[in-house]
Amino acid sequence: MAPRDASKFGDRCDRALAGVFVLFCTLPAVLTWGAPPSTGAIEREFRRPAPEPKRPATLAQAQAWPAQFDAWYSDHFGLRSRWIRLHNQLSLGVFGVSPTSEIVVGPDTWMFTTRDHAVDVWRGADPFTAEELELWTRVLEDRREWCSQRGVQYLFAIAPNKESIYPEYFPQRFDKLGPSRREQLVAHVAQRSQVPLLDLTQPVSAAKSRTPQGEQLYYPLGTHWNDRGAVPAALALFERLHALDARISLGEASAFRFERTEFQDDSWAGRLYLEDRLRQPNANAVFERTIPSAAWERVRLFLERRDKSPQERARLEIAPLAGEPAGWSIEVEGGMNVRVTRAGAAAPKALVFHDSMGEKLRPLLAERLREVAFRWVPDFDTDAIERERPDIVLQVFVERALAATSLSTSPLDTPERLAAEFAQSSETLLAGLDGLSLPPAPKSSLEREADGALRVDYGGSALELPEFAVPQGSWALVRVELDSPLDTALLLEFLTRRFAAYSRLARGVQRPLAAGAGRAVYVKLRVPGLSGRIRLHPGLAAGSYRLRSLEVKAVPQ
Repeated sequence: MAPRDASKFGDRCDRALAGVFVLFCTLPAVLTWGAPPSTGAIEREFRRPAPEPKRPATLAQAQAWPAQFDAWYSDHFGLRSRWIRLHNQLSLGVFGVSPTSEIVVGPDTWMFTTRDHAVDVWRGADPFTAEELELWTRVLEDRREWCSQRGVQYLFAIAPNKESIYPEYFPQRFDKLGPSRREQLVAHVAQRSQVPLLDLTQPVSAAKSRTPQGEQLYYPLGTHWNDRGAVPAALALFERLHALDARISLGEASAFRFERTEFQDDSWAGRLYLEDRLRQPNANAVFERTIPSAAWERVRLFLERRDKSPQERARLEIAPLAGEPAGWSIEVEGGMNVRVTRAGAAAPKALVFHDSMGEKLRPLLAERLREVAFRWVPDFDTDAIERERPDIVLQVFVERALAATSLSTSPLDTPERLAAEFAQSSETLLAGLDGLSLPPAPKSSLEREADGALRVDYGGSALELPEFAVPQGSWALVRVELDSPLDTALLLEFLTRRFAAYSRLARGVQRPLAAGAGRAVYVKLRVPGLSGRIRLHPGLAAGSYRLRSLEVKAVPQ
């Protein structure tokens, strides 16, 4: 080839390469408007896509527009799903690493969550302090005492993390440095208290050795236990609950058998766009039921629907179908809460507070109780207990909740008791309304009135209190006096030395606030390592609030 021809050939190649590069860069942008991804493609990530930003009409809107556009474009650019799928395939199949910071991947592509410092907690790298252990024990004792005063039995149960049952599948690079928080708390309670604490690790671990080869008690691609893991946990709960109330019958493992199913249930495969590549074994528990499994399936399908109207989300009765046994009812009562009733059952009534680990226990527990209200909430809800008047209160939470939850309040801290403690204290940590600030935000403003009070037009932005130090061996007790335009709740958010930035892990305490003038609210912050500026939400709904006074005192632990 002549030099001139070679030069022309090289120019053509350069132009072709440049054209391919331009096409590669512009095709996703063109497809963003021509063929955007469907809403359902993003909802598999357990979130809704960012909305397209509107044309800004004010300076503040113009300043926020670039970030809003970036969020929208990141969710809608062309070929998004295919690029994510390719990235995840390469990460898992070629490099053997997790494609997301929310999970770590072990042998045989077993996946483990990193939420709530789960890795550090399992390693023993994020243990309880001595003060935190005492606080957990004291608050659990107070919950039992509060229930006992009302003739109610109380039990707190810990569901083990997946890595506590299957450490052999946890990434080997994460070595154990010491006991986990669960191990610390169980040992501390056993030595120092009579708190009714049930660690479900032992019965679930014992069932692992009896599990058929190729089957597991937890979902390899998910976070939770499956039916095979929930059954031994339920049997252990029946045994402990029977000791509290003999009307609850015991169960036998032989009464359950398991049928294989292709339903994947809890799995990261869909979120990774790899549901056709990543599969896991699963089995349904089969046993003699009062409430048919088909009814629970209808509950599950309803709760998973993302198009429920507000009226449907508020209440739905799962009525027996033709041919099903009579005498039972299931009602979905807002959010993820469920109530189950069995007519004529000679068993106690229970109220169960739980997190996501309690979902598999619902059908099992309901078979042993006359009536049970399942509340998917993270706290000990005294108002719900007063309304329900149960015989038993059961709390079931996953092990990693010991790092995610701060037991900052006690049910024995009644307004009358806190008012008396506040009056007795002579150590003031903060007094007056000077130094309170309100970050700029739409629909929020702060104005000083002639009598010294602060008028807060609340639109979601919280007041920030000046920093103060809490003496060793003391808790901070906050007294706020304010006028409220409606019945709502006052919320205090706080930071600790461990959680030093506000995020979804920010801790908070709510207290009821009635409409009217001069309402005084007391909040004791049982918070080890309290630090930084506290955030005060005068209410949980938009409105005009009037802050009359604010004072913080130190009270003995």
